[in-house]
Amino acid sequence: MTDTPALYWSGSYTADMGGTASGIGVLRSREDGTLEYVGVAVEADSPSFLARNPADARILYAVGEANGRVEAFLRGDSGALTALGGAATGGAGPCHVSIRPDAAAALVSCYGDGSLRVLPLDATGAVGGLGQSLAGEGNGPHESQDGPHAHSTLVFEDGMVLSADLGADRVHVHTTDAATGLLERVGSLAFAGGTGPRHLRRHPSGHVYLVTEHSREVFVLARDGAAVRIVSSTPIAADDVAGDTAAELSITEDGRFVHVGLRGSNRLATLAVTDGGATLTPTEIASCGGNWPRHHVVDGSLLHVANQLSSTVTTFRIDDRTGMLTQLGLAEPVPSPTFLLRA
Repeated sequence: MTDTPALYWSGSYTADMGGTASGIGVLRSREDGTLEYVGVAVEADSPSFLARNPADARILYAVGEANGRVEAFLRGDSGALTALGGAATGGAGPCHVSIRPDAAAALVSCYGDGSLRVLPLDATGAVGGLGQSLAGEGNGPHESQDGPHAHSTLVFEDGMVLSADLGADRVHVHTTDAATGLLERVGSLAFAGGTGPRHLRRHPSGHVYLVTEHSREVFVLARDGAAVRIVSSTPIAADDVAGDTAAELSITEDGRFVHVGLRGSNRLATLAVTDGGATLTPTEIASCGGNWPRHHVVDGSLLHVANQLSSTVTTFRIDDRTGMLTQLGLAEPVPSPTFLLRA
């Protein structure tokens, strides 16, 4: 049960990416914890990934995956958004944005050309022009790995940045120049061909968890200064389904469990965390209650899932002892959801 309704924003695909949405949506929690679609916070072109400004939680950023832009918005009443100002990324197919801890720049991963772009932010939070571009290179054996495909970044407080390249089977390591804010690529961690590094998350232990799209694994990484090494890896599901693609990875607030979405078989996997965060073990598989679980997010004992192709959001209760998932209520109709973020 929730005392005060929580608000969420939903990223989406609009017509330019084959979706049915018209922009960033707003959802509100019901008493049972499930989410109700309220309407459109602001019209925008395929705002597929969202990020909040760490210095001012009222400011939201969204990539325009088809138009190659990043837009900034200011929150108003009831989750409504107004435009602050955006800019072209200079790269093709921006699919992920991170904001530096000092809120001085946005880091944008461009899937189309594999580049990592750094865009300065002004004092109001608006996005300026291109500040830096780091090119990707390489490819892989999977049919979709025809070239580099930058897919996400993970930013540390000391300026270290990891970037996952889904097309080239690498995680690149960068440091940030304190005076200029520019990135320097100081190394790369290579994975087996066809792995497909997708998204990175930090565990409370300090380990970094990497979900791989094509090999359907979770890798545990450790940082040693400006270097990163592989600690362990595990298949996401004991009953692996050929042709599945892994999507988002989340970590429960107590750090004891990880959940991963599998698109194709449309399932959610639960993995138990042991050995101080260094080891993961698959424990359970559950239906996502929709089609194509693109993204999901933990909210206390709840897991909200954006099912892109069924245009639904489903909510699950997370068992605090086992991490197992139980769906609450029915799937909520939401136009082409690709991302969920607490407003």
